[in-house]
Amino acid sequence: MKTIRFRCYAACCMAFLGMGCTASFEEYNTNPNQMEMWEIGPESLLENLVFKEFECLLHRTWYINGELIQYTVSGSSLNAFHRYVISNGVPSDHWATQFQWAATADHMYRLALEQNDVNCQAIALTMRAFCMAHCTDGFGDVPFTEAFQGRDGLAQPLFDTQRSIYERLYEDLELANSLYDVSKSLKSPSRDLLYGGDMARWKRFTNSLHLRLLMRCINRDGELGISERIRSLVSQPTLYPLFESNDDNATLFYTGVVPFVNYFKNTTYENFTTYGRRASASFVDRMAAIGDPRLSIYFVRRGDAWGGYPSGEPVDETTTTENVANLNWEVLAQSTSPFSVMRYDEVLFLLAEAAQRGVIAGVGAEEYYEAAIRASIGYWHGVDTSGAELPESVIEAYLQNVAYDGTLRCIIEQKYIALFWCGMEAWNEYRRTGYPELTIGSATSNDHILPTRFEYPVNTSTTNPVNYAQAVARLAESWPGGGDNMRTPVWWSLQAARQSQKP
Repeated sequence: MKTIRFRCYAACCMAFLGMGCTASFEEYNTNPNQMEMWEIGPESLLENLVFKEFECLLHRTWYINGELIQYTVSGSSLNAFHRYVISNGVPSDHWATQFQWAATADHMYRLALEQNDVNCQAIALTMRAFCMAHCTDGFGDVPFTEAFQGRDGLAQPLFDTQRSIYERLYEDLELANSLYDVSKSLKSPSRDLLYGGDMARWKRFTNSLHLRLLMRCINRDGELGISERIRSLVSQPTLYPLFESNDDNATLFYTGVVPFVNYFKNTTYENFTTYGRRASASFVDRMAAIGDPRLSIYFVRRGDAWGGYPSGEPVDETTTTENVANLNWEVLAQSTSPFSVMRYDEVLFLLAEAAQRGVIAGVGAEEYYEAAIRASIGYWHGVDTSGAELPESVIEAYLQNVAYDGTLRCIIEQKYIALFWCGMEAWNEYRRTGYPELTIGSATSNDHILPTRFEYPVNTSTTNPVNYAQAVARLAESWPGGGDNMRTPVWWSLQAARQSQKP
């Protein structure tokens, strides 16, 4: 199996990867011969692109997302993410890796164009949109139009506005959908770790991602016509097929055979959960109070009752171990433990929200809502390693406990539980909707504000100072006291949209 090894030009380019570095394809372990950048097939990039992008998000869901959104609290006093003490190395890594794999997808697309491979074009556009969405969602304005041109000497590209980036992502996903030839597989299906060359499932992922990104900007409906776009997509299921079951999930099922193994394969139990991440009190209390059957799949109870650490509180309140649940190492961190970046339940929650908002008609919000909960429970029961049975009566009782009450809050609170272990999506949803309502700890930094964005990497201001300054100036204009900090909301957020409507 031909595996590509990527290397960036220099350290400064690595910090500014999406801007001046396209991820160098100078070295390939295809001994004894090296291949030139344009001599490979687009499928050759797909395997590493999917594996590494999923691996990045798997690490981040454990490392930072859970701490921000109160799924977990670090079991070590050395980590203070849940107190919003976040060094610049964290956003720098997010910036570098997301741009790296966006650049890889961009190169895959250009190769596929040259070779007239429409399915690889569609996949590459989908993956580039997926990576670029993570870039802009984390920071706001970032380079896109002039990104990936380091080989052409463009080392200091402009920062596109978040609005223009999203408009481009919608165009790219529309194009990807139109390109798929579902009657054909890839030439080498084994290189497709996600769907095994099944283009119909890739097409459903493309459109499900499109729906996610459309809803991301629902607070800017009047500016982008989001409601009409969602109606068009949902009302034409033949043209725009969405996920139809958990079989369509964007999930990597690792074989356990090196190199196709879960990121945490070599992480000890202690480093993963005891000293790494343990349950947040607010999250386990929320799930325990409503009898959520996923609680014992997400976590392992210690002691006679469910408990967790308080998020954002002083160190002396997060050092006791009594009744503090651990992450479920057997389910989440084995060599074959699967990881998803998007699941069927999310699509159903998006449809429930669209119905609740009056954007779509037909199937009611309650039906979508209950189907979403069932899909989430079904997925997690399917990957549960305990072998415990899950009677229908338990699911029915749970649905009664969390009966739909007609509000957006009800939908998003259940979506929050379902988005556990799914990249950075719960943080995105919190910023988009304001739900769930979270209690901010007394020992938090950042003016006791749950971070609204990441700060730009430090190297950005030195390697591309003019364009960086322009991006920061736009942040300052968009929000009172705004700037390159973790308190200025991104354009699509509920906070920013409300601010823009003020006289």
